[in-house]
Amino acid sequence: MRKILCCILCGLLLAGCAAAPAATPETARTGETAATPEAGFSTSETAAVENAAAAVKTRRLTVVLNGCIAYEVDSAGGSLKTAIAAADLVVFLAGDLVPEDLPGETRTWQQGLSADDQATMDANWPGVYRCAQDICADPAAQQGLLDDAGVTTDFSTMDLTDVPEQLDDMNEVLTH
Repeated sequence: MRKILCCILCGLLLAGCAAAPAATPETARTGETAATPEAGFSTSETAAVENAAAAVKTRRLTVVLNGCIAYEVDSAGGSLKTAIAAADLVVFLAGDLVPEDLPGETRTWQQGLSADDQATMDANWPGVYRCAQDICADPAAQQGLLDDAGVTTDFSTMDLTDVPEQLDDMNEVLTH
């Protein structure tokens, strides 16, 4: 997913660079260019980059949240599937692609759920939330469950400082 975002942003960056104004004789002497404060991007190009980045963040959140309803907690392997969903959520929240309005984006996703999917989320979320909190609190203590679930992420090397608060924000939305 990061590769796709990088490709989009690089394409927009190159398009912006190609459209950057050339140096004038006056600016050439001073070493300045006639570029805008956004390093050569017009306002519309900057907005396009920001919109593309926001769309990628929203899409990634959707994928992660869909993982929370991709199984039924009472089915075979439910606890392992819960651990996978929780691990994916923690990785997402510790990464660069978290939407600025995480509660708002979470609410929008939830409002788009069918009644059946909402019931599945209501059943699955408490376990996902609890497991994600446990991963943040003590990744080593969760290693056995994560290994059994096939999760290979090394959470001990990740900065999980902000993740519990983000989980709480999401929990507030998803449980009310």
